[in-house]
This record gives sequence, C-alpha cells and structure tokens, in this order.
Amino acid sequence: MLKAQISNIEEWQAILTSISEFVEDAIFICSNEGITFRGIDSSQMALLDIIIPKSSFDKLICKTSFFSLKIMDFKTIMNFALPNDVIEFYIPKKTEMKIFVKGSIITEYTIKLIQRKKVDIPLPDGEYKSKLILKPDTITRILNHIQQISKEITIHCNSKRVIFSGQGNLGDAKINLSKSNPDLKDIKSTEISSAVYNLEYMAKIIRNIGKASKIVNIEYSNKNPVHIMFDMYSKTKVNYYLAPKIEK
Repeated sequence: MLKAQISNIEEWQAILTSISEFVEDAIFICSNEGITFRGIDSSQMALLDIIIPKSSFDKLICKTSFFSLKIMDFKTIMNFALPNDVIEFYIPKKTEMKIFVKGSIITEYTIKLIQRKKVDIPLPDGEYKSKLILKPDTITRILNHIQQISKEITIHCNSKRVIFSGQGNLGDAKINLSKSNPDLKDIKSTEISSAVYNLEYMAKIIRNIGKASKIVNIEYSNKNPVHIMFDMYSKTKVNYYLAPKIEK
C-alpha cells in the first residue's frame, strides 16, 4: 500500500506538530504523486491543507488510497529522529504502519492504524485583495511582539504599507512596515484591507511551520479569512486558513 523514505526530518517534525494541533486522528491521502492532509480544528475556525509531493521524498511507492492514525503516535516517533537520520515507513497491511529510524542506530517501530472514513473538506472560497510576502523569522517576531499585549491581531494593508496591531488591558502595540522595508519582501493590494484574527491560532501555525519554511505568503481581504502559504525547502506546500473575528 505504501513505502516511503524521507531525510527532511525537521520539515516532517514541523508538519506533524502542526497537524497535532488540529486533530487527534489524522487521515492522509496517498498516491504515487505524493501524500496530502486536510483537516479542520475543533473550533471550526482554522483549516490546514498540506501537499507533500513525490519530489519531497527520497523514495515513494504508493497505491492511491488513504490511511488514518493517532497523530501523536507518529509525531512522537518522528521527534526521536535526529536531523541527519533517515526514516522509512511502510504499511504492510491495513492495521499497522512500520517505521524505521536509521542513524548511528536503527530503531524499528510499529504503530496501529485506525479505521476512519475519508471526509471531503472543501477549501474556503474567496478573492484576496491584499498579498504580503515575509521571511518566517520576520513574521514570527511581529507576532511575538503583538502577543505581549493582545489576544487578537489586526492586519491593515494598502499598496504601500502593512500595519500589524493589537490592543489589550496593558495598552496597544503597532508594527508598521513600508514597501521599502527589506523585511517586507513584497506587497500588493488593490484595496485598503483590514481584518482581525485570533492571534493564538495564527502564532501557533507560524511558529510550528515557519521554522522549517523559506518564505511565508499572506493574503486576505476586508473581514475575510486569511490564507497563509508556507513554501518549504522540499517543495512541500502548507496552506493555512483562519476565519476573521466578526465584530458584534
């Protein structure tokens, strides 16, 4: 059903950590084109869509199918691996997955698969009027600063600048990046866009995935979900959608 070998350990560790924030039982769809995951968190506020293409694997042989497992089991084993290790995993039968962590020592694990029905989850529909490109460490620092003050983040953008801000009991915080700022890799906007998002949800995904990615793309529109795209070094694509806070 599935045989795979990977050496991009840190990337997989970041991905599995992010998935574990969303679901307990994860369903992966696999084919010879790669492996994908799509899930919605329990609050129904956020959606995570991950596409791991065949080129991201050292080896991949797979029949078109899907498998489900307790994500913490997979994550725990992957976290034991060192950056220079090689991991092989395969599914010899529908009830279990074999995982080999190969480094200076070789460890073999067997984890149980669980029976789940595949559920089709549509991606959010929408047109994005404002688009930003930042380095992962830049957006992480921005969120860290705002999170000292606020539980929410407002993104206000036009064609020349973007402002990240938050308010709380202690006061307010604001970070203003103009188009000429080297930390802002690109900005495009066809309207003055402004929306408020849950900062904890946004910061969590950016910290988890950002450390293993090379660039972060953010696109949104007035009072619409934000779409955050992470470009990974192995060509894996991670898409994150977060609903805006609706003012009463």
